[in-house]
Amino acid sequence: MSESPVPIPSGSVPADIPNWQSVDAAAWRKAGLAPWTRPLWSVLALLVPLVVAIGADPEPVCSDAVPCGPDWAGMVQAGLAVGLLYWLARLPELTLVTAPVLAVLVAWEQFPAPGEVSRAANMAVIAVLALGCAAAWARSAARREQRRLVERAAAGIRHRLPEPVGPLWRGTIPLAAGAMLCVVAAGAICLGLSGVREDERHAAGAERIAAEVISRNDVSVRVRTDDARRITVDAAFPEDYAVGTTVTVLEDGRWRRLAAEPYDAFGWQLLALAAGLPGISLLTTGVLARRRSASLRWGPVPALRVLERVDLNGRTWVYAADDASGSTSLFSCLLVQVLPDEDQPDEGEGEYDEEDWEGEDAPVFDTRLHEAVMFGAPYEGGELVFLTVDGDGNPVVTRTRGPVRLPRRGPGPLAHAPNLDAIEEPAGAKPLPDDRVAEVAATLTPTGRPMRWGPGKAARAGGLAFTACAVVGTEFVTDTLLADGFGWHVLGFFGLFMLLKLAATLLNWRVTADSAGLWLTGAWKVRHVPWERLRGAAYTREGTVEIRVRDQDTWELPGIGWPWAERRLGLRPPYNRMTDEINALHTRPELRPIEQSPPRNHGLPLGPVLAVLLALTVLLSFLG
Repeated sequence: MSESPVPIPSGSVPADIPNWQSVDAAAWRKAGLAPWTRPLWSVLALLVPLVVAIGADPEPVCSDAVPCGPDWAGMVQAGLAVGLLYWLARLPELTLVTAPVLAVLVAWEQFPAPGEVSRAANMAVIAVLALGCAAAWARSAARREQRRLVERAAAGIRHRLPEPVGPLWRGTIPLAAGAMLCVVAAGAICLGLSGVREDERHAAGAERIAAEVISRNDVSVRVRTDDARRITVDAAFPEDYAVGTTVTVLEDGRWRRLAAEPYDAFGWQLLALAAGLPGISLLTTGVLARRRSASLRWGPVPALRVLERVDLNGRTWVYAADDASGSTSLFSCLLVQVLPDEDQPDEGEGEYDEEDWEGEDAPVFDTRLHEAVMFGAPYEGGELVFLTVDGDGNPVVTRTRGPVRLPRRGPGPLAHAPNLDAIEEPAGAKPLPDDRVAEVAATLTPTGRPMRWGPGKAARAGGLAFTACAVVGTEFVTDTLLADGFGWHVLGFFGLFMLLKLAATLLNWRVTADSAGLWLTGAWKVRHVPWERLRGAAYTREGTVEIRVRDQDTWELPGIGWPWAERRLGLRPPYNRMTDEINALHTRPELRPIEQSPPRNHGLPLGPVLAVLLALTVLLSFLG
């Protein structure tokens, strides 16, 4: 059913701005991202062979003939690999530069690699890098094609932005933070190189002494020289020097070290990666944001008449100019009004969620369709400015608070729903929210007793599988650490921690409703939310359960579901039913339990238990 959009005063916009018709908008939307270019596939495909390649890569044995030393090429490889896990998702421009570089480094440094597993893993890494590079190129091509289609729809007509434009702050904070982090990374590299040069200077003038190993500990070896001196020498890999073997000691005054172990700048390398990776990401984000914002402000840009609607979460949805029913949303974004005296930079440059607008004092939005003029070309990561009208019919200028993120698919805005993600229906089913609440409420029989929801058999089976993987992975990484010493393979512990959290969540998440409110049990702790602070529950398109609380607070069960698979298989898992029933209890107080639940029924967070299990695994590996 069509409605009359709130019009823009005729004298506030130029008359020659064309409408963005549905046929042109459909072509623009069709030119968007193909399913195979979704960053998630590239990230997951890279993560698995990367972990295997790091674990299967043998540590070189230090010797006088082949001494160990700082592995700068390995540092670059590790940094690019870790960085690409983020760049594949958010910065395709940086992916197009770094993915080929990493592929060349892997091919140059790792082939021929010892062991079939290592060779297969490195080949898989190169193949996935090619896939990620192709996906990034396709994303860039889709952006160019969408810009071209907008230019064609605008019939070559361009306009400057309406006043007020506001100051150019976009990208300032990421640029400053990125530059600071890159300076720290550069300083760490310089200090590491300085240590290497100092070590080489001492080694060049040192005396070479043959000595017999008589004992060793975790950080050093004790040796006896030919002249019967007993000295202690620091060692990075003391396990490589068996008692009774002969080693070469370099001695220059009070300075001494093993000839097989030159200075290792690993600490400085780790600091360089910790500062350099986010620094490069922030610098690239700031440069792109500033360039896109500047190109939008400093010259005429294509302009099109569109319709827009603001939902109750403050998110703006854009429609074709002839879509008077608001039935087909093209994309959504968060907008902020541009003020003439705007003198503060944005609080952030990333993607903003609906929670930015939520809270006890959340504003009330006008959810009617409004006529608007869109300045700029919409595409993933782009910047836009809108000329529209406020609730009183006065022209206002708004701009995007962050880069545009185009939705893949799903329902459009709901003018009467508590949040967009609360509705996850199979294709073709779109009941009104009030009807949905009434339908779910009709299935609930008030008994007064507490209500509980928890994982099903499939979730617990998955949790057990992840737990087994975490234990095996911990044992493998620990054994590698004991055999080869401290190296890049310790990064596997970070992946095991994420696996631990997911396993604990799948095994024993629990939500209990009683007279006092909700008791929420996640991976690490139990939280209580009184009924008066509850705002609703949502099962998002990313498979995350959200319990939303007042004061912009949210409790999450991240990544426990696969919505696309559940819709196709017709499944209704416990967490999906739970969100509907919690929303019904939230809006219908008469259905709430009247009894309190004992603490033993609130569930046990398994994160600490599994952490102790992994700690015992590490301890047993050390003792074994």
